[in-house]
Amino acid sequence: MIAKFIKYKMVKIIIFGELSKKHILPLSLAIYQVLNKIFNTYYPQKASNSNIEMYAIALGMLSIIFLPCIFKLKVIEEEKEKEIHKKKWLHYPLLIIIYWIYNITKMLMIAKKVEAKGNDQTMNPFAESPFAFIGLEMILLTIASIILLKYKYFIHHIISMVGFILFGNLSDLLLGTYTELIKFGAVPIIIQIFGVISDVAYYNYQKYMMEKLFYPYWRISFAVGIGLVLFTTVLLIYILVLKEKANPFIVNYQRFYSYFNGNDIGLKVLKMILNYISSVISTILYILNIYYFSPNFILISFQFNKFVDVLINEKDTKKYFTIIFFVVQIFFLMIYLEIIELNFCDLNKNTKKNIDLRSIIEESGQNGRDSSVGLGVVDINADYTLNLSENGNKNDNDIELLQQNENEEMQGSIKLF
Repeated sequence: MIAKFIKYKMVKIIIFGELSKKHILPLSLAIYQVLNKIFNTYYPQKASNSNIEMYAIALGMLSIIFLPCIFKLKVIEEEKEKEIHKKKWLHYPLLIIIYWIYNITKMLMIAKKVEAKGNDQTMNPFAESPFAFIGLEMILLTIASIILLKYKYFIHHIISMVGFILFGNLSDLLLGTYTELIKFGAVPIIIQIFGVISDVAYYNYQKYMMEKLFYPYWRISFAVGIGLVLFTTVLLIYILVLKEKANPFIVNYQRFYSYFNGNDIGLKVLKMILNYISSVISTILYILNIYYFSPNFILISFQFNKFVDVLINEKDTKKYFTIIFFVVQIFFLMIYLEIIELNFCDLNKNTKKNIDLRSIIEESGQNGRDSSVGLGVVDINADYTLNLSENGNKNDNDIELLQQNENEEMQGSIKLF
């Protein structure tokens, strides 16, 4: 009896938010990031040529242009959208410039990490940064989405951000991250902060182009792929012209040319093919996550990638204690993204799900009272329905959100959309 009471109270205090099949996307992206990190760490062929490998990645990004043909996706532009798209000569080049800044910053961060630790297996320095910088990215993503996308944030967002950043900093203190940052000087910190800013700008501008300017997501990724081809070509010309005079922070001359010796040709070719396949998968996952969700959902993959990076590369046994902090951080991140809701003290009053529910009730002429009698079930979207049927006391708290598959046999559904 006591166990049932405790379980009942827990269900009431912590509940799931508005979940759908689309939430598989951020989970898939997180799993991809982890697997990609493990692959690049333990792949037997260690000699690399980032310039050549970037062509394989760019080709994977360009391949997304075939997505609408494969899945027969259509774009129907209204007159207003056509007027906006007349300025595509400005929107796409700006996206490419932002991507170039993002890529240059990424290269500088990798170069500084190699210089500091000798670790050249970094794939995503933004995701593998200290927890404090991931917390900074959370703050800047929030600010950018308020300014650029006009999103609104409430008390549950603030509480979850504070908790996420607090436990991230505890992990950094436990691992001695701040001591290392101070030891290597101000330049890496400045580069890291600038990298976070460019990362935020890159993801938010893509969302802005999709949500406000109505550009198809596959064209956005295709444009980024063109930007990467141009960027890589400039680097290739640079190293071919200057050779040994090339700046090692831009392109490592010795590593570039030594890559073409006769050793491990099979492993090199296989890695190029796998890089292409990996690029196709990551491009689709990234752009669909941004398309269906806010850019903030990228933090899920960053958090998991960072945790795996700690477990693989951190030598101090204290790293295992960070598992506790990591779990708590994930909990707060789920609250921030409204995957989990705190159902007390009105902390979930202004979640997207509950705001939509209030809007639907008002638009339907419902006040949560007698006007709901006999209405049965209201379909909110493809995934959720609102149960407004007579339940005796007609309390607002008795309004129930159910998944569609739970109501397939219920009668009297009213279609609002």
